[in-house]
Amino acid sequence: MALKLHDQVVLIDSGTGGHPIYGEGNGRLFESMAAAGLDPKAVKTILISHLHGDHIYGLMNNESNAQVFPDADIVVPAAELKWWTRPGIESIDLGPTRKGLAQRIQATVATWKNVRPFEGEPELLPGVHAIQAPGHSPGMVAHLVTSGGKQFLISADVVNLAPHISTNPEWQLAIDQDPQMAVETRRKIFDRAVADKLTISGTHWLMPNAGTLAKDGNSYVFAAEG
Repeated sequence: MALKLHDQVVLIDSGTGGHPIYGEGNGRLFESMAAAGLDPKAVKTILISHLHGDHIYGLMNNESNAQVFPDADIVVPAAELKWWTRPGIESIDLGPTRKGLAQRIQATVATWKNVRPFEGEPELLPGVHAIQAPGHSPGMVAHLVTSGGKQFLISADVVNLAPHISTNPEWQLAIDQDPQMAVETRRKIFDRAVADKLTISGTHWLMPNAGTLAKDGNSYVFAAEG
């Protein structure tokens, strides 16, 4: 996701960075920005939802780990950074796409001088608040963007599979690090979107991926906008 905020471009997460673990066709951030008329040099802030590779590998070169956005302020949930840098984390098997992830975080994000950790649910930028959303990753946050009378909730990986919204939100997914907490967070985030009539989107949702939610028994109905 990208936001235009006054004279700067704000990214929410940075994508996969073309890392081979994610297969062919990934890592097209700069191409997508160009297609949207956005200049990567205008990126002054990058808000990170959580530290899984498909959200942060776009911050770094795959061979050298050099920063792709060295002049940007990188804003990271402190709980995420703490969890991924704790002693012994390297020995936990979190699946093939997260193999070596903790070591790479410790060698990059944890040491970079332009990383700003935050606690709780502050206003990170004018009109952009963090919303706690743990489960998929221990310290994950969503981002609530307010402009005038409109609100847009960018829900990160609260749902990883788009059909999960309208089938059974109680289903637990192996890719969630704490599946039960992920279910609780999913309910909380979705119920808030319904109650507050928010426009909502998520990282892995199919296109069109921005719209509204309504309750349908124990499930939800997603209606795309635009």
